[in-house]
Amino acid sequence: MNFFLNNFSVIFLAIWCLFALVVIIRFFWPNLVRNISYLWLVVIAFIVHLLYGSILTLLQYFVWDSAEFTKIFLVVPVASGVPFLELLEWARPFFSGNHGYFALYSIQHFFMSTFVLFFIVGLFTIFFKVYKHYRQDVFIKGDIAVIALSFLIAGYYGAIILVPIALSIAVISAILNLKFEYINPISLPASFLIASPIGLLFAIPILKYFELYAILKI
Repeated sequence: MNFFLNNFSVIFLAIWCLFALVVIIRFFWPNLVRNISYLWLVVIAFIVHLLYGSILTLLQYFVWDSAEFTKIFLVVPVASGVPFLELLEWARPFFSGNHGYFALYSIQHFFMSTFVLFFIVGLFTIFFKVYKHYRQDVFIKGDIAVIALSFLIAGYYGAIILVPIALSIAVISAILNLKFEYINPISLPASFLIASPIGLLFAIPILKYFELYAILKI
């Protein structure tokens, strides 16, 4: 148990790296894992994100429940004076009963970035579906799912830098194709997929370098 607690983030990072490898193999060498559909991979990615927050919530419960002076945080409601975003004021009654404070704390610290990531994934999925409707020659079956998977692999912070990195990869490959005809240009879904491990592993250092991490931290 102590090993799990001490290496929790590393374990989930390893899970995402393994998952990214499976998606990359599915995309570039489909014959090796042809029985795994992109839809199932998207569902698994959603489950892993929700599982991450759920396990952190459970661990937080055990931590607070282990000491007398923190047990109170598990049973008290959210105080009426605690500010809510005006857009979310309607949700205040849900946190006014027992365990309200713990529920709000868990959502803010363990699920909020996941919910924002899901929103980003939905937004880009809709955008590319609309784009495909007018340019049906741009994407083939599974391409939009691959882009969605790229965002899910990269995570919230990775999703922020995923688009510029993916577009840079696509543009550079196109330029190289013009200069060296034997180099094939990289498709947009492939660019997103190649960029996703970069977002997963290096998003926070990159955002800190550009002094954006503190602003975008959730």
